[in-house]
Formats: sequence, structure tokens, C-alpha cells
Amino acid sequence: MKSKAGFTLIEVLIAMVVSMIIMGGAYSVFMSQQKNTVAQTDISDIQQNLRAAMDFMARDIRMAGYAGTANGSLGDFGFVEVGFSDFSGNPSSGAMDQGFLQFSWDMDDSNSRIAGDGETVTYSLSNNTLVAPGSIALMRQRDSELVRQPLAGFIIALGLAFAYDADQDGELDQDAAGNVIWAVDTRNDGVWDNLDTNGDGQISAADLGGAAATGQIAGTATGVPLRPQDIRAVRIWLLGRSASPDNSYTDSNIYTVGPNVIQPNNNFRHRLLERTVLCRNMGLNL
Repeated sequence: MKSKAGFTLIEVLIAMVVSMIIMGGAYSVFMSQQKNTVAQTDISDIQQNLRAAMDFMARDIRMAGYAGTANGSLGDFGFVEVGFSDFSGNPSSGAMDQGFLQFSWDMDDSNSRIAGDGETVTYSLSNNTLVAPGSIALMRQRDSELVRQPLAGFIIALGLAFAYDADQDGELDQDAAGNVIWAVDTRNDGVWDNLDTNGDGQISAADLGGAAATGQIAGTATGVPLRPQDIRAVRIWLLGRSASPDNSYTDSNIYTVGPNVIQPNNNFRHRLLERTVLCRNMGLNL
């Protein structure tokens, strides 16, 4: 006689519960791996974008002052203007504005000592809709071009500081502690302001002074007039962000981007890249 016994309702329910637990665990692992993959992809994209932008910008800056094969005076070539600009590329002295840099070199090797059309380059930031709506981009413009051209998108902050040789001895000027002076004109008074206000050899949030965690480093007035032709090295900071936000992530890190200390407090991922460029064509002993 055949047995007609089967699974009881309780056994079926237990099997369903166990299956759901296994499926839920598998889905949880999948989602976790997916989030990690997306995060790593975002970080990789940011870093590649930053490196490409930094390499291009550093290569240009390294050429500043190049006067072809001619000997003697640099003529018109070298740094033209440094300071801050708004997102429209206009020179500005407003707090938390972005770095602005203009320089030239003899691109066509004409040996004329006079900067010709297209031989002056400007770097700045812009709200650029060509990259993405609401995106901030690193812009490059030659003086022969009517508009600025986007070099890299999703660069939200550009910081610059400059080392100079005011006494023309071929060496970078130093402070009393022997640290190279990295300066900008934060007060817009035509005088270099040393960003290392506490003399520790670093530019960081500690140089803000007081209890402030973010803001613009005012710097310490050096009394040295800002003459672009005295610049011998440029320190660059680029802060990039991901193209899309991650609602499960909040970036509360503090980033020092030149004179500006920034805390995003948003759902985008950010990475900071810094580089020092020695200007071999500006009379620096290397």
C-alpha cells in the first residue's frame, strides 16, 4: 500500500522562510558589492580626471617664461597676472574665490621676445554647462580664443600659491624658520601674504587661526610687493568630485585647497590632488 504522506504545512513554511533568508542574504551581499563597485568606480574616475587636468596644467606652467632659443631677457614672457577670479573668469578679491593664473611663453619659437597672438594662457574655474548642468570645470584660454575652453569637468576648487625670488639670487625666498614662502595676495593690496601663518612648514586648516574650521586663510603679510615676474614656483591644488551623488554617503572631510579650507558636507565623493611645479625658465637655480 502506497503512503500518501507529504510535507506538512509547517514544513513548507519553514522551507520558505529558510529560502527567503538565503535569498535575502545573497541580495544583501550583491547590493553591498554593487555599492562598493560604484564607489570605487567614482573614486577612480575622479582620480583619473584630476591627474589628467593636473598633468596638462603643470606642463603649461613649466613652460612659463620660455623665450625660444634666444639668450638674455625673457622679454614679455613669464607670469602676467596671478590672484583670484569668480566663476565667470573675472578677477576678484572676494572671500573663497578661486585661483586665477595667467602666463606666457614663446610657443612658436620666434625668438621675438614679444608675446604674440595666442602665446598667453589663462587658467580659472567656471560654471560650465558644456560639461554637465551645474558643473564646475577647470578652464583654459589662450588670448587668441574668444571663449574659455573646458579642460576638465567636476573640478570644484582650484587653489594656487606661489614661491618667489624677490632678491633675485636664483633661490626661492624663505621665512625665518627656513621654510619656502608660499604666498598669495589675500588682502588684494599688492603684497605677498604667506599662507603658512603658524610657521610649521605646512599649509592647512591650522593656518586659519582661531576656532574656525573652514574659510579663507588670511595669511601673514610679508611686506614684499607682488611682482609676477618674481614667481619661480607654483603650488597647485585641485579638488574634484564625483559626477553623481551617493545618498548613502556624506563627505564631511575638510580639504585645504590653497588659501581656502573647504568642508563639502554633501553626498558627492571628493578627492584632492596637489603638485608643486618649478618654473625652470624663470631664472630658478635647479
